[in-house]
Amino acid sequence: MIKQVLTTSLVSLGVGYLCNLVQSAGETHYLTSFLQQNLITLLVALLAINSATMGIVLTKIRDLIDKAGGGAECFNDTKAQMLLSIKEQIALIVIAASLLTVGGSALVVANEEMQSAFAISLTAIFVYSMLNLYDSAKSVLIIIDYE
Repeated sequence: MIKQVLTTSLVSLGVGYLCNLVQSAGETHYLTSFLQQNLITLLVALLAINSATMGIVLTKIRDLIDKAGGGAECFNDTKAQMLLSIKEQIALIVIAASLLTVGGSALVVANEEMQSAFAISLTAIFVYSMLNLYDSAKSVLIIIDYE
């Protein structure tokens, strides 16, 4: 699980860095400004979507268990991954709120490197949450096709 979280974190930071490079090359700050204004709202909405998606998956899993007559133990890893997903999303909301609180400080505003790190971090948080949502959506497609 830790390896998975680290991998997703590194991918997210890489995408955040690339987005920051593109913004710098284009001399725009649209994405950073957008995320500063809307990141918490987006994260809460994605948490709600993910929770609803998990409800669909759990309903199908319950149907499979009832149909096969097996025990729910075979889905322990699935339940652990779902719980990890929720924990990750809550952590992202807390990290984003903390980052946005610090992001407006005089120290960050006065330091160009810190502004860049701030923009990269905001984008990375958003990308991480989108990857999390992608995993949940993928699980729906897998479980619906399962016979």
